[in-house]
Amino acid sequence: MRRSSILLGVLALLLTPSLPGTAHAQSRGSLTQAISALKSEFAEKSSVLFSQKTHDGFGSDVVALTVAHGKHRFAAKVGVYASDVTDTFTTGDMPTNFRMINVGRDSYTQGTWTKIPEGKKWLHWRDADGFLWSQNLVDALNPKFLQLISSGAEKTSARDRYDGVPTIRYDGSVKVGSLGSRQAGIYYGPRDGRSVGGRIKWKLWLGPDNLPRRFQTEIVSDSYGPEREVDIVRMNVLYKGWGTPVHIVAPSKNLVAEDD
Repeated sequence: MRRSSILLGVLALLLTPSLPGTAHAQSRGSLTQAISALKSEFAEKSSVLFSQKTHDGFGSDVVALTVAHGKHRFAAKVGVYASDVTDTFTTGDMPTNFRMINVGRDSYTQGTWTKIPEGKKWLHWRDADGFLWSQNLVDALNPKFLQLISSGAEKTSARDRYDGVPTIRYDGSVKVGSLGSRQAGIYYGPRDGRSVGGRIKWKLWLGPDNLPRRFQTEIVSDSYGPEREVDIVRMNVLYKGWGTPVHIVAPSKNLVAEDD
């Protein structure tokens, strides 16, 4: 899978390795209720807190680790309308810190790699696709992704607690025609002739309200050639505090520099 951190060369965000499951699939289940629950949160302009880890590498070799945490605010039909995310990206022994605030179509970034004019603390980007949440992300907050994986979802016997509530786990796997990444996350799509596809293996834990409490996935890209190891991204996301009031605003203008 081709990975490029659009704009500033930071590898896509967040997330941990897949954990071996012990539960056996009992029956096929539907994620329709989860989709409806998410859309209701969007309509209510609700919010959620999250923490996330990503291991990115080839085969069993981990090349990069990203640890992130933050908060999202929703809007009807749009989904994630605003977010405030802090992450640390590590490759070898070189950690890179990064923070990004998105409000609508505006993104504000800062990090140890960023060249910001003296007296300023943020760079402003308008309509930067690489930074904005979108509806083709491999993301448990994306109803379109949940719809994609719904037909193959299998309800398991696992009964774990996350965010202080009992959960029901669904497992599955889906093949997609193309994969890629940007700062906002891993994205998928139909075969486009430019990038390779792959298989998305996933586990999703839903609370009594049918909202996600944990999402775990292993994204295995198709091989670029017979001598190339496949690219594997392993992600683990925990969600908590659904409906907790969050305050996400753009930084003060006097602290912001425009990207040239």
